[in-house]
Amino acid sequence: MATSSLPPQPAAAASAALDAAISDFKENGDTSATGSGAPTSASAEQQESSSDTAADPDDSMRTVFNDPQNFNVKHPLFNTWTLWFDNPSAKGMGKAPGGKDSWGEDLNKVVDIDSVEEFWGLHSNIIPPSVLPQKANYYLFKRGIKPAWEDEANAKGGKWSIQLPREKSRAGIDTLWLFTMLSAIGETLEPASGGEELITGVIMSARPNLYRISIWTSKAEDPEETAVAGSIGNRLLEIGKHFKTQILGYDINQKIGGNLSSDVEFQSHKESEKKKGKKFVVVSCSWMKGSSTVGGSGQFLTPRC
Repeated sequence: MATSSLPPQPAAAASAALDAAISDFKENGDTSATGSGAPTSASAEQQESSSDTAADPDDSMRTVFNDPQNFNVKHPLFNTWTLWFDNPSAKGMGKAPGGKDSWGEDLNKVVDIDSVEEFWGLHSNIIPPSVLPQKANYYLFKRGIKPAWEDEANAKGGKWSIQLPREKSRAGIDTLWLFTMLSAIGETLEPASGGEELITGVIMSARPNLYRISIWTSKAEDPEETAVAGSIGNRLLEIGKHFKTQILGYDINQKIGGNLSSDVEFQSHKESEKKKGKKFVVVSCSWMKGSSTVGGSGQFLTPRC
């Protein structure tokens, strides 16, 4: 049996979906019996129909893995998601998501997806990030939320992000983006808390010299307040930890920065508007105030463990 290359949570979700599909198919193919054990005329007809169905390959169970175009088994997602796309470079535009003036004029809604099968059908039929033109972006956001700072769901939020050098990461960027999307639609990016959902969407950006993957949140309280389990700061930090270790595959305390690279960083949209806005990097312990250092690209708060 082949071993899945997905992270544990997406792999478990995919396995559960397939198991459920097989179980549903078997149940639908079973026939009922009377109390005496003799089949009724109706159940006999069902048996005959079931036999005919089993013999007809056109009526057999087909998942998106078998037939991306004509699958007949669907498993609903917890949320409906919308894929958006833009390519500002095609019109001489180069503003970042949430920018002002002409940004958004080139933003195109591609499709809504509300099932596992629709997701895989979409994934099988779009251009992968590794061959996207420079300055192009994919946005996968919950339905009803536009991928812009001005949207009410994002206005007070922020983002976890990482950027990786284009040439060195080209071979693996498609897989990292796939893992990010699977964790988003599988609702595994943030720990269960019973509170409001923090994740609004995920973004894949292709730039001349780098790729950037971002996870947008509806809140942006500093991840300094992590001592209280379930607090916004604690939940934001857990999202960053999951992103760094389960999706990107780094050790929690591994330093990633380098030429054209960044660590896994959190920044509010408000701070993003500043030339040297405050950022946070993810590590295994809580953030502490008063341990800030100033770097070339902004102010970073590092933990005192």
